[in-house]
Amino acid sequence: MKRFALILGFICAVVCWGNAFATAPTMPLTPCPTTFTCAFDAAEVRPLTDATPGAPAVYVGYLSFNAGVPTLDSLGTGNGIAQTLVTAVGTCTAGTISAMGVLDFTANSGPKFEFVSDNRSGVLELRVMIVADSGNVTPSAVNLGTCTQQ
Repeated sequence: MKRFALILGFICAVVCWGNAFATAPTMPLTPCPTTFTCAFDAAEVRPLTDATPGAPAVYVGYLSFNAGVPTLDSLGTGNGIAQTLVTAVGTCTAGTISAMGVLDFTANSGPKFEFVSDNRSGVLELRVMIVADSGNVTPSAVNLGTCTQQ
């Protein structure tokens, strides 16, 4: 009986220990900034399957939050052609343990970003990835950006 109890205890310990590693990792929460302004920059290269393969684009501007409401002021060039200034007010959805935060400017002719925040030495930065263009369509290019607090 002692052997049976010892073996059963050993099996239970192995199963419980294995379950600890089977648990899905969670992301830290990403709150929406409330009062915040950052300098924004992003770059992309169009994929080979695009209508303009390899075409570069760069964007600069400011992203500001006033009482939690985000405003994007951005200017860029696409394949060497200057674009007009985009000013769009959007919405912010905080990130959860299983999803990144979302900045959505599509209702005002702007892009949609997924974001995470990073606080290095007291300077807040947002890391953003464009997941939809102004028509709320997923872009064919990867567009990553950083927004450093001013």
